[in-house]
Amino acid sequence: MSEMKADMLDGPVGRTFLRYSVPWALSMVATGSAAVVDGIFVGRFAGAMSLAAVNLAVPAWSLVSGMGFMLVTGGSVRSGRYMGEGRPEEASAMCIKTFMALAAVMLLVCGVMYLRLDDVLDILGAGGDANELRALCREYLSTVLLFCPVFPLSYGMSYFIRVDGRPLLASAGLGAAALCNIMLDALLVGYAGMGVRGAALATGLAYLLSCLVLIRHFFSVRSHYVLPRRLGRWKEVFFAAWNGASEFVNEMSAGIIVLLFNLILMERMGGYGVAAFTVVADAGLLGMSLFYGVGDSLAPLISVNRGARNFSRMDSFLRAALLTSLVLGMMLFSGLTFFPGALAELFLPGDAEAAGIARDFVLAWRWVFLGAGLNMALASYFTGRQWAASSMLVAVSRSFALPLLMLVVLPRLFGDWGIFYATSASEALTLCLAAGLLLCGRRRCERRGRAC
Repeated sequence: MSEMKADMLDGPVGRTFLRYSVPWALSMVATGSAAVVDGIFVGRFAGAMSLAAVNLAVPAWSLVSGMGFMLVTGGSVRSGRYMGEGRPEEASAMCIKTFMALAAVMLLVCGVMYLRLDDVLDILGAGGDANELRALCREYLSTVLLFCPVFPLSYGMSYFIRVDGRPLLASAGLGAAALCNIMLDALLVGYAGMGVRGAALATGLAYLLSCLVLIRHFFSVRSHYVLPRRLGRWKEVFFAAWNGASEFVNEMSAGIIVLLFNLILMERMGGYGVAAFTVVADAGLLGMSLFYGVGDSLAPLISVNRGARNFSRMDSFLRAALLTSLVLGMMLFSGLTFFPGALAELFLPGDAEAAGIARDFVLAWRWVFLGAGLNMALASYFTGRQWAASSMLVAVSRSFALPLLMLVVLPRLFGDWGIFYATSASEALTLCLAAGLLLCGRRRCERRGRAC
């Protein structure tokens, strides 16, 4: 058993959690920062309309990434359980089946979207054929779709490498993609002036590099994955996908909510409103990436300890994740409180109209950080314990059902400010729900007379 695997089962909780969460959180922030740098370069060098066009494409990307996350999250959790039970051949078979299913799904979905690009643009609300936003969105999507299968493949390999006890390598692979993306942005968008096409190329090539870095692990002597004698039942992939379905709901619902925000803002404020929302969404992505890295670190720790039946240890890891998320949330909230106008100046210097809307968004959106990290940690805990229904309910609530409800109700009551506060209200209500599900889950286990 490797040192990292031994730490997962027997090492000090605080140190083990930090060894898993810190590098993963940093890699998530690095990945998120690459998207933010995309926005900064596009906004500063190509203008507000180009920045809005990139944001209009977000729902399409959410569909692709959501399906990928669903497969790799569920597959890696099941593989981690097998590793904890001392069954490396079954863990390896699960890994292979997950990647085969991932490749098939990604090629099908991305191929259909590329061939039906005009229909996709209509759904995204990209305007008429002569609209500037539509032309820019077409240019961005037609390029990034060529690389779409690469993105979930990179994340998938990093998930399975973490389960195999090498979180630093998993984080380094995604960190390499982020660094490469930033450098290519500077070259293609800043220097070469390629606009949104340059941003799409930078992202695609960066994740291709990440795949090349990560794939080496599976052929190294430090890998515990083996070539299985048989793959076993394929229906196991569907069960695993159901357990990871909350990740699909998170991504897809977020894309739908972004689409609704875009449509409402286009109607009320035009392209400048969408550009302002993009500033807040890109900046918020850094904080959410940090929370996701902390919360998502629970999944391998919980699944391996569940396989080894270390039930009290799982709760200790949950407490560490919740405390970390709360402290980080308070720090981010404070930063936006004291410097609400800094983001607009960074993305859209000299554009007073979009900057003013962005500042209002920031002041309302900052409250999200006080609840989002806690919700993500609880959802990841539910996934690791294979409480799929609870994980799904939290995901549906925070990323779709409640934001949708808030977007319908709050603007009618408070006008434009209702749009700004919709996400913050959704996170607060979701936190109440997640806490209730945690208590119900524990009582259910107590009634059964065993940990579950």
